[in-house]
Amino acid sequence: MKNQLTILTLATAGLLAATSTLRAEDPVPPTPPVNPPAGVKEGEPGPGRSRRPGGQRGERLEMMKEKLGLSTEQVEKLKAIFAEDAEKIKAFREDSALTDEQKREKMRAFFQASMEKVKAVLTPDQGEKWKAEMEKRRGEWQKRRAEQDAK
Repeated sequence: MKNQLTILTLATAGLLAATSTLRAEDPVPPTPPVNPPAGVKEGEPGPGRSRRPGGQRGERLEMMKEKLGLSTEQVEKLKAIFAEDAEKIKAFREDSALTDEQKREKMRAFFQASMEKVKAVLTPDQGEKWKAEMEKRRGEWQKRRAEQDAK
């Protein structure tokens, strides 16, 4: 009986040791590299992606909906404004007749007008919250910009 118990203990210990050794030798498959979509340069954002947080229309709208408590009607109005704005921004960027400085000036004026359209959709309370959020983001952007310039 004692011999059987010893043999059983040794066999169990041997099986456990063999199992852990076999597991340690299992190769972990390498993760395949993520290739950018066709037409997108390495390191550039792909379709539907933005370089900056909240930069994509859908992300911006979701953030506004969450932080400002937008109604369904407000969301639809803002979607239309953002879609129209995207087309205009694209046109500004592609306008080769303008210098970079002229593009910047046009964009600055455009964004001011766009902000007024957005404010018109929001309630006064939502407008204040949105203004505070925009100022916060502007401060964060300026801080990142200063850090980049310092490098």
